[in-house]
Amino acid sequence: MMALFFGLIDVCFALAIQGVLSSATRAASRWAITYPGSYNGASCTSQATCIEQVTQTNAVGFLAGTKISYVTVNYYVPNNLTTPVSICSNGTCTPSATVTLPYTYTVYTDTGSTSETITYANQPGNIVEVTIPSYPLIWMAPMAGYSAGTQVTDINGHRGLGLTVSAATLDVLGGLPPGTAPPSP
Repeated sequence: MMALFFGLIDVCFALAIQGVLSSATRAASRWAITYPGSYNGASCTSQATCIEQVTQTNAVGFLAGTKISYVTVNYYVPNNLTTPVSICSNGTCTPSATVTLPYTYTVYTDTGSTSETITYANQPGNIVEVTIPSYPLIWMAPMAGYSAGTQVTDINGHRGLGLTVSAATLDVLGGLPPGTAPPSP
């Protein structure tokens, strides 16, 4: 009876965490598409760093402290959503070796085709993805003889039972006001 009771609580807790993380990534994606230069009164050194902070703030404590390292920000070009042009985590952005900038592609319309060139990762029209690929679940009341997975320790030393939740949100980066330069990725 106790196993059933705690199992029910743990499943509900996992669903709650999934909802909170999804909401946090959605809030960060919305923040990113507007290109604000600051967050919570602090100037952004890079867009990706502020996106991570927005995610952390909206995660209701689940990403507190070093757990912000679970957040990854990817930038994609409009015609290639399989390989990011830049992957950002822990305030550091790494350019892709496969899709390099400047990147030129053809846009087809009813009246013909034009060539578009992308010179930076967070250029308007590109896609930003805010993701938490693997957040470890830690059971509230593990019981002897009951295993929902194997005990694992992630790169930050957090321990869990091998079960994880993930969350991701994509959105198209909006346009900038005339004469405004975008923040660094």
